[in-house]
Amino acid sequence: MRKAKTVSILLFVVSLALFLFCIFVREGGQDQSGPEIQMDQQEIQASIAADDATLLQGVTATDRKDGDVTDSLVVESLSNFIEKGRRKISIVAFDSDNHVTREEREIVYTDYTSPTFTLDGPLKFSLDAESLTEGMHAQDCLDGDITGKIQMSFQDDIAYESAGQYQVIYSVANSAGDVKNLPVTIEIYDPAQEISTQTPSLTLSEYLVNLSVGEGFNPWNYLESVTVNHYEYVKGEDGVLHGNLEDEILDSSAVQIENPVDTNTPGVYEVVYSVYDEEGVQGTVRLIVSVNG
Repeated sequence: MRKAKTVSILLFVVSLALFLFCIFVREGGQDQSGPEIQMDQQEIQASIAADDATLLQGVTATDRKDGDVTDSLVVESLSNFIEKGRRKISIVAFDSDNHVTREEREIVYTDYTSPTFTLDGPLKFSLDAESLTEGMHAQDCLDGDITGKIQMSFQDDIAYESAGQYQVIYSVANSAGDVKNLPVTIEIYDPAQEISTQTPSLTLSEYLVNLSVGEGFNPWNYLESVTVNHYEYVKGEDGVLHGNLEDEILDSSAVQIENPVDTNTPGVYEVVYSVYDEEGVQGTVRLIVSVNG
């Protein structure tokens, strides 16, 4: 009886060993490695509009078991910028056993530009204004309209409590992590003290201009009209400020222009236009000029 029991145990152990050996052989025969990804270039140059096929040009994948698996290649992700216009591409390949291999290459955009701001009107806000970003817009070559991402901060970290001029920074970032800052001056006014019918005013055709380095700039070109001493003067095609009467002209010397713009140096500049009425009351308006390098 004891002998039969011993034989049974031995048979069980041998059977278990054979079963485990078969599993080991079967698993050991499977391909445990992922595909191998090859690239003819570690860095490519392409447009911001390039599709995945363009990003994968010159990339192939082979697998020890499946052979050529280039068709499995996909662009997994694009990193934030390493530097402006340059980012990493994460590329993935799969085999029939769902093994995954990842490799990276870099792309340099040939036509990338940083986000740009535009402005509907002067940066002048009432004390009770709900938002100090109203009228400010942002456009990006990668993401399109990113106006909703605009943020504003006071340069001295002190929020306004009274009418006056304040230094602020508008900022916006795109999906690649490129942050555009716009340091400017805003004017806060008290509606109760504003006498708009008596204060001289100037109107511009644009209130924010984006220029390339070296591009020409003439501030007079952006002046559209001047209202002073209860008369409005509109600039004609001849560049002269004409009143309502045929021979009524406002001499250009009546408008003072402070122009610090240097288009050879990237940066943000503010051009200040001023005009005085007969009683010495001053009216001003600012043109923001962003020279983009």
